[in-house]
Amino acid sequence: MGKDFELENSYAYLIYKTVRALRKQFMRMAMEKGLELFPEQWFVLVKVIKQPGCSQSDLGRDFDDRPSMARALRNMEQKLWIKIVPDPEDRRKHQVFPAKKGIQIYNTLVPEIEKERSRMFKSLSTQDFTNFKRIIDEIYDQSIE
Repeated sequence: MGKDFELENSYAYLIYKTVRALRKQFMRMAMEKGLELFPEQWFVLVKVIKQPGCSQSDLGRDFDDRPSMARALRNMEQKLWIKIVPDPEDRRKHQVFPAKKGIQIYNTLVPEIEKERSRMFKSLSTQDFTNFKRIIDEIYDQSIE
């Protein structure tokens, strides 16, 4: 059983290996800028900057991790990257806004990330990325069914 299975040809393994490499690369880049920042925190920060006032529950749903999101947001608020305020229309909810320090982090890292993307993706075409997005979306959709 499974005698033809080779880990090196497993798509799940290739995705896992790539995610780990990208995570390490991001953390190295952040550390070079004097930031202790994990990719997950970066994703949340970008979402909050692009959608100021989004709700804490929406972030938990978007990242499919509601229990961890509350803890992550508290941590980011303690670091002064974001502000969490009660929703004026529904006191049971909280809105999340970028703080000055969070915006500075964003403005520091975006040019570095863009430069690194250009380096890494220089041999890939727009069609490669169109195909990749379609394929990765299909894998994701099938994995959550």
